[in-house]
Amino acid sequence: MNIQMHHNRLSTFSPVSLADVILLLLIFFLLTSTYVLEPGIRVKLPRAYTSDVVSRKDILVTITTEGRLFLNDREITLQDFSTELEKLLVESEEKIVIIRADKSVTVDKLVQIMDIGRGVGGEKFLIATRRIG
Repeated sequence: MNIQMHHNRLSTFSPVSLADVILLLLIFFLLTSTYVLEPGIRVKLPRAYTSDVVSRKDILVTITTEGRLFLNDREITLQDFSTELEKLLVESEEKIVIIRADKSVTVDKLVQIMDIGRGVGGEKFLIATRRIG
């Protein structure tokens, strides 16, 4: 019993398989790019006509719409806020705290955060805004 195998090369190119590969790559890049586009904490800053750009490494406190509290991009509870802020203020030379609060956050919450900050050694408090125009 003699089995013969014939190897014939395909003389035509099938673009369907290439289209499948390109479609899968496109889906992969679209899904992964959404994670790259939105790093950090989403906050809608209040708008102001005058604002300065601060590029120093100051202490950054962020308050979101939901009331979540972040200290230098690390989520923290209100109970642990004073001790963690005090540690950062001891290391800081200028004792400046920048507050990035969502524009829907109440003034009461801002005053509470500033009061805690002043109690543990904060000297200057800046409120982050977005420039109009």
